[in-house]
Amino acid sequence: MRFILVAVLLFSSVLSVAATAPDESVVIDATDNTYVVADVNAPDDPQGLREKNFGGLDFLKIWYASQVQAQEQIVSVGLVKFDLATLKDREVRSAHLQLFATRADLLQPVRLVDVSVADGVWSQSDVTFKTLPQISNPALATTAIYAANMWYSWDVTPAVVRKVKDGNVGYAIGLRTLESRGEEQVVFASTQAGRNAPRLLVTMSPAPASIPLYALPIGIVAAALVAFAGGMLIWRRRRAHRVSAVSEAGAVAVGRPLLEDLEDIEATVSCPACERLIPASAELCPRCGAEVHLERTASEPLLRR
Repeated sequence: MRFILVAVLLFSSVLSVAATAPDESVVIDATDNTYVVADVNAPDDPQGLREKNFGGLDFLKIWYASQVQAQEQIVSVGLVKFDLATLKDREVRSAHLQLFATRADLLQPVRLVDVSVADGVWSQSDVTFKTLPQISNPALATTAIYAANMWYSWDVTPAVVRKVKDGNVGYAIGLRTLESRGEEQVVFASTQAGRNAPRLLVTMSPAPASIPLYALPIGIVAAALVAFAGGMLIWRRRRAHRVSAVSEAGAVAVGRPLLEDLEDIEATVSCPACERLIPASAELCPRCGAEVHLERTASEPLLRR
């Protein structure tokens, strides 16, 4: 019986473990990453910055230069894209954009860098400021940058959850604060750097169990049947034991009055006149009325009715 109970418990544990598998994590590398530049104070773009493509470089330059030369206001925006095909039909728990800073030239100890969703079709080989995808506002996430040679992370879960059905997601990266008469930059490694490339760290719900869904109710029913059979076996054993105990008790109860009756039986002798059995203590035969004068010895047999 203990074996049956242990088997049921082990089977239930297996089903429980299968039903509560831990979350899975996956790292997705960027498929496209670049940056675009423009002098926002020069709509006519005399330097041709708005149509220049910076794809293929080993860095992403998040930069501004305000009135460093005359009235120019140069601003750059970083772009990163990820393929989300591996997340199809999976429940995304969390997603974090991670960038590795190789340089941080700041006028203040800390600067905020915003990440927004970049909606639209673009590729690192041909995108320019003039063809910049639509950037959502307000920013999706913000992180404080304060030093180089370290990873920084932005929580971009809502965008990933929303964009899984589209198959990809793009992000725009930029400094939040632009000071007048100053220049600052944060430089991140790109995929062309060979290491520390932009990445998306995604945590997902566990993949569907290898055990088919129909096997779970079948397993539960099987466990219930095993438990029921074990219960019936216990009940039958207890019932047989109870019947045996009752029989023994009945035999004792029946045998006790018989012994008591034997104790009450009086010794008898044969009447000398009619030769019928009469009580050994009788002086007259109750049968024929003859007087009984008997000498009882230790060897005289006692007759019982």
